[in-house]
Amino acid sequence: MKSVSIGLTLLSISLICVSALAEEQTDFTAPESSTQFLSETPTEDNEPFADAELTPVSYSLNQEVCCESEECVPSPDCGYDCEDSFYTRQYLMGDSFGARSALAESGLIADLQLTQFYQGVSSGGRRRNFAYGGKADYMFTFQGEKLGLNKGFSAILHAETRFGDDINAAAGALSFPNSNMLYPQSGTHQTAITGLIFMQALSENFALTAGKYNLLDLWNMIYPNTGRGINGFMNLSMVAASPIIRTTNLSINGAGALGLHEGQIQSALLVYDTNNSSTTAGLDDLFDQGAVVLGYGRIFTEWRGLPGSHAILGNWSSRSYTSVDPTSWTVIPGQSVTAGTKAGSWNLSYILDQVLWADCCNDKRDLRVMSQWMIADGNPNPYRWSGNIALQANGLFAHRELDSMGVGYFYNELSGNFKSLVSSVVPIRNVQGMELYYNVALTPWFHLTADLQVLEDANANDKTSVLPGLRANLRF
Repeated sequence: MKSVSIGLTLLSISLICVSALAEEQTDFTAPESSTQFLSETPTEDNEPFADAELTPVSYSLNQEVCCESEECVPSPDCGYDCEDSFYTRQYLMGDSFGARSALAESGLIADLQLTQFYQGVSSGGRRRNFAYGGKADYMFTFQGEKLGLNKGFSAILHAETRFGDDINAAAGALSFPNSNMLYPQSGTHQTAITGLIFMQALSENFALTAGKYNLLDLWNMIYPNTGRGINGFMNLSMVAASPIIRTTNLSINGAGALGLHEGQIQSALLVYDTNNSSTTAGLDDLFDQGAVVLGYGRIFTEWRGLPGSHAILGNWSSRSYTSVDPTSWTVIPGQSVTAGTKAGSWNLSYILDQVLWADCCNDKRDLRVMSQWMIADGNPNPYRWSGNIALQANGLFAHRELDSMGVGYFYNELSGNFKSLVSSVVPIRNVQGMELYYNVALTPWFHLTADLQVLEDANANDKTSVLPGLRANLRF
């Protein structure tokens, strides 16, 4: 009853906006001036994949301007042409004596980042521990037409180096307080290409895609406010719904088709491998364990003139997994234990994303709510359902327009089969937690984040853990 009450409370909160949206009439017709998908114009957005030319989430060209005063004129667009200031440039190295802009004009856009984490378990959890680690990200966007290839073609390559330690294990079972440090391989010093996506836009409303998909990158491409664990929330359950990790690995090879609306992904049909390819090419064992079919559909709406969206995502895997049903396991006393298997797994989710407030004089300042809900089969998936709700603000204070902050809560209900299976070894409980962060933009290229998480992991023997942390992100 406790979990049901929590679920109903969370769901009622996240659907406040939904009832209000029913009063608004939505126009889904894209205007003639709508942004071309994967256009050839470089951007200066501070998001890691902004240069891929996917318009930020819930952006609407039809959104009305709430004031027309001369005081609402935005700041000049500096680009690469204005006087270079060390404290106002987008990248630490600036234009690198014209090299960055020259490469961009030729169709190659580079984004190099270094993110460092110092995070610890100050109380509770599996054990008290503080750890330092980090990630170097090397992201390159190739624009086809400028490179002499097809118009509408683009490719995005993401390589990353992981170093140091993290506290994912120390925090307790199934709590995942640092999602970004799961890549390329948790617990190891590793450099690998975790993402290589090829896209061909056939029109402004349709594109084909194939390659290796980094799960966090793909989700961040659709919902930039999720931040990949380096800009927004750090906990995996606040970035994406946890049950999806049963069917979808960290990095997977696949292909599919995308439906587009004003430069944003509105629908998708993907088929991808079940094997994790974060540290390998993944071609030798491609689809040898089965395949996953994923469908995604999204409706863009307006509420009181502010943009938002509602989406449904579902996937089904044909792979045979280890069963979490204890009756399928065979135990021969004193000899062996044979785990049962279960063919196929599915999950289905709903995603709400709604801007609650936006500064009509500064498009960098807004307040939004995002909520994700997912149900799963419960066997072989160890999760039965999960839900989260997050409130995020950009430029909450007018004089700090590049700062961001967020507060959120998640609840993951483990399946009855999984609890029965594990409870004979260790007492098990559902996983829940909250996270609060404030991201200070010391300069546009250097962001420092203070993060606090309070978690209750799956091991009922562990006390509630408190995890303070710092995160520093530099863009070169």
